[in-house]
Amino acid sequence: MFKGRGFTLIELLLVIALLAILASMAIPSYLAYRDRSKVSNFALSIASACAKDAMADCVSRFVDAPTTFDLSNLPNCSNVNTAMGNVEVLLDGSYTCAPGGVASGTVKGVLAGVNNYTAVCEFGGNSFRCTVR
Repeated sequence: MFKGRGFTLIELLLVIALLAILASMAIPSYLAYRDRSKVSNFALSIASACAKDAMADCVSRFVDAPTTFDLSNLPNCSNVNTAMGNVEVLLDGSYTCAPGGVASGTVKGVLAGVNNYTAVCEFGGNSFRCTVR
């Protein structure tokens, strides 16, 4: 008589169900991580370059009173196609030059196709900080 040494059908179905539950929790986290890394690698570097141009522009202008400027006139503040293919990075915002440097402003880099994360560079105290939100 044959003595079976294996898994029963119920045991196999339980393992498959458990793997499906774990995958359903892991896949959304992975997709969010992937989108955040895309924004970090592409939009954040472009927004940071734009913010550096704004800082340099304010230092080169000798303004007597706070004056607001548009980002569209700066060389690194235009839309860019990245290595991800036909991906457009949209930059928007403005900055205010004060005597001695940048007083305030914001640069936002939005990667087309990624709606849940944005690269943001904020000016303050003659410096800027870039983050992904």
